[in-house]
Amino acid sequence: MDDERDSSLIDRAVQRLSPPATPRAAPVLPKIDWRFATALAALIALGPLLTIVGAGLLERSAQAEAGRLRTRAAPQINALAADREARDLLRAAVREAPVAVWLDRAAQALPADARISRMARTADGRFEIDVTAPDPDLLRGAIRRNPAFAGFRETGQRRAGAMILITYRRAA
Repeated sequence: MDDERDSSLIDRAVQRLSPPATPRAAPVLPKIDWRFATALAALIALGPLLTIVGAGLLERSAQAEAGRLRTRAAPQINALAADREARDLLRAAVREAPVAVWLDRAAQALPADARISRMARTADGRFEIDVTAPDPDLLRGAIRRNPAFAGFRETGQRRAGAMILITYRRAA
């Protein structure tokens, strides 16, 4: 009873109203199935791996299809390229004055003693003119004065008998 005197009135009231104290048992945790946890972790890890493998398969399939399409379309692509090249060549030929017009322009610009020995359009679309004259300086002056021949440059000179043969080439 001495013990009751040492405790306060409130402590005693709480002791009487509370249920009898029984030792509490430790909480029982459910047993973990490690097989399930391992399978779940493996499934999470396999997600990105399967995505990468699937993307690789799709890429190989697309590359193979592109290769088949490329080989099937190669004749058409080559024909279109040849057609485009021919059109460009024709466009350049139509845009440029024909050889007869250049021959007439040269006849008007050249001195009286000069003669055209050759006039041709090269494969790359440039004009070449071979002119023979006894005095090349007089010929050069006449060519420089004519604005139609502003794009022509002298590319060669050699003796041809009593005359001198001068080759002019027009830049493309």
